[in-house]
Amino acid sequence: MDWFPQFVTDHLTFKGKCYRHCEKPTSMRIISQGPSRVVGAYVCPDSFVSQVVYFTTKPDVNWFEDMISGQVGKENFAHRDIRVASRHGWELGKNSLETLEAKLGPNPSVTEVYWTRYPRTEDQKQVAISLCTGNGSADGCLRLFAHNRNRIEKLCPLWRFKLGR
Repeated sequence: MDWFPQFVTDHLTFKGKCYRHCEKPTSMRIISQGPSRVVGAYVCPDSFVSQVVYFTTKPDVNWFEDMISGQVGKENFAHRDIRVASRHGWELGKNSLETLEAKLGPNPSVTEVYWTRYPRTEDQKQVAISLCTGNGSADGCLRLFAHNRNRIEKLCPLWRFKLGR
């Protein structure tokens, strides 16, 4: 299924707007991929995460939840913030339908599992989620991490430590 990551990039990603942080444009950064799955984070230029999306033909929601909570911390993750949707070939356009039918058979669909953090308490609202993208002089490790929302952090604490910064 090596075709799948390229299919996601070509047909299922979009430019958006940063939620709650700055209203600047977001773009998807791929943070994990395999033959039948792609996980991407929609981030603004300051690396704040608006949404994390797991695209797959064989969804494992528990795996996705464990991946996110393992990176951002259980205290910054809530199961209620997960949404699941199906994208069918017919709604994505003729070329998409033809590709999906050739690879998956009749009536194909792709599952998208979304995580958008909705903080409930004032303490939770003081925490932002970012993606370790790098700071210009060093690339990031592309892990999600939590930090004070009043600071722009482009390197996670572990990567800063590894880089000696």
